[in-house]
Amino acid sequence: MVEERTVVDLFCGGGGSSSGYHQAGYRTVFAVDKAEHCVNTFNANFGEVSRQGDVSSLHSLDILREIGDSPFLLTASPPCEPYTAANEKRIRDPYLRMFDDPVGRLMIESIRLIADLRPRYFVIENVAGVLEGRNADLLAEEFARLGLDRPYFNVVHAEEWGVPSRRKRVIISNVDLRSPRLPYVTVGDALSDLPPPNDPHGFDDHYIVLPPPKHASKVSMTGFGQGLVYFKGAKKQYKNYMRLDPDKPAEVVMGLSKFIHPYEDRLLTIREHARLMSFPDDHVFLGTTDQKYDMVGEAVPPNLTLGIARAIESVESKVT
Repeated sequence: MVEERTVVDLFCGGGGSSSGYHQAGYRTVFAVDKAEHCVNTFNANFGEVSRQGDVSSLHSLDILREIGDSPFLLTASPPCEPYTAANEKRIRDPYLRMFDDPVGRLMIESIRLIADLRPRYFVIENVAGVLEGRNADLLAEEFARLGLDRPYFNVVHAEEWGVPSRRKRVIISNVDLRSPRLPYVTVGDALSDLPPPNDPHGFDDHYIVLPPPKHASKVSMTGFGQGLVYFKGAKKQYKNYMRLDPDKPAEVVMGLSKFIHPYEDRLLTIREHARLMSFPDDHVFLGTTDQKYDMVGEAVPPNLTLGIARAIESVESKVT
C-alpha cells in the first residue's frame, strides 16, 4: 500500500505552498493562519482543512486529534517581516529579531511543532535575513535541544525552479535541496496567453487596478526597470510601480508593491501577479483587492514547492 503524503501547513496564507505539493499528489490535512481572508482562500481551494488561529498557542495534540497520525510533511512559512531587509523598522540585532520579537519567535514555534509532530519531512521557508548573525547556529542548537538532527539551510532562487519572478529564500529542511536550474521563465512567457483585463469571459481577478491619481500621468514615461515610487528598506531602496522587462523574470513580487505592464500603460492585475508567482489559473483568491495582492506577494511560489516535492521523491526512491 502506498503511503499517503499528507501535509500540515502552518502559516498557510492563500495556499501557495500547498498548491505545489498538491500538484505533486500530496494532500493537506491541517492548515492554520491568523488572517481570516487567508483561511477562507485556502479552504476555497483545498477543502475545509484550514482554521484561523495563532501558531504560538497551537498545541500539537490539537493537530494530532484531527489528522490521526504524524504527517508525511510539515511546511511552515513564519512571517518574514522581522527578518526582511525590506522592513526598515526591523530590530537591528539578528538574535533579538528571533528570540525577543514575538513575531520573530514564530520561527521557534515552528520548530517546536516539528519536534512534537515528528513528520518524515519538514520545510520552513523564510527570507535570507533569517540567517544573519549567528542565527543559523542558534537555530541548529534549537533543533538539537528538541532531539532533532541539524537541518540543511538551503538557499534557493525561485527563478531557477520555474517561477517567473526572482525570489531568494532560505529553506530550512531535513532535505538537502539542489537547484534544478530550469530555464528562466520570462514575464513575456508568463503573461503571453492571458486575455485582456476586464474580459467577462476571462479569468477571475483579472481586472484593472488604477495607480494613485498623482502617479497615473507618469506611467507612460516609465521604462523597463524604472519605478514611480521608491521606498526605503533596512539596507536599500525598493521600487513600487516598476515597469517589468518582458525578456526577464520579474523582480520580487511583494504584497506592498505593484508592477506596470511591460507594454501597456497600466498596472498588472492580481491574476497577472499570480502568474508571476506560478499560481495555477484556477486558484481562487478571496478578500479585498489589497488583500488579494498581499496573499499573492507573500506566498511561497507553487512551482518551488512542486520542485521540493520532487526532491523528496528522489530521497524516498533512494531509501526504498
